[in-house]
Amino acid sequence: MKVSRKVWLGVGVVAGASANAQTTSAAPAATAPAAVMYHGSTHKPDYAFAKALQKHLAGEGGEGGIGFSASGPEFKIPALDEAQLRMALPGNTIRKDQAVAIYFDPNGTVQGWKRDWAKADMSACPTALGEDYEIENGVCYTATVNPLVGKYAFKGNQVCMPAYSGKSADGQACYYIAFATKYVMIGDGQRTYGSGKDLVKGRVLDTFRKRGPKAD
Repeated sequence: MKVSRKVWLGVGVVAGASANAQTTSAAPAATAPAAVMYHGSTHKPDYAFAKALQKHLAGEGGEGGIGFSASGPEFKIPALDEAQLRMALPGNTIRKDQAVAIYFDPNGTVQGWKRDWAKADMSACPTALGEDYEIENGVCYTATVNPLVGKYAFKGNQVCMPAYSGKSADGQACYYIAFATKYVMIGDGQRTYGSGKDLVKGRVLDTFRKRGPKAD
């Protein structure tokens, strides 16, 4: 399946969490820190995170490629810290069409799904494209939809939640989140999960995201 099987190359999430960090409430702070900064065009924390977040929610990447702490010969991205996670996640959805969608409710719960794709008999693909099937290069692929439901909390510079796989047998796991230009990346310090995803306002759990017309 085209969307879920591509590998997004070129950058890695680089981050560390304090060994003594304590799990904290998932609910956002009553007032977001005014001076929270993020890495901007100079690859230093010189860009207001609130502005970077606004651009991400608008589908933009920001000036100079927001998120990079170094670009060439290595591309490195800093993971969001806890203050940034608290500003970015509650009330919004990390998603990619036909691949994954995770809504972070301000009440401390996650709702969503993760699709696993596999080859199938052509009879399972009655048309070229459906919510849970697709024909690519003459091969039929169908999806198993795994629900992502449970609680989330912030621990150090990670968000801890039901496993990204959506399989209950995998339990809970903690992930780093990073901005890479206009995309969101998810990693656990050992690997990156899938390709770049969108951060969108509100609860957006449809298989295909409905996009409005672009402004001139």
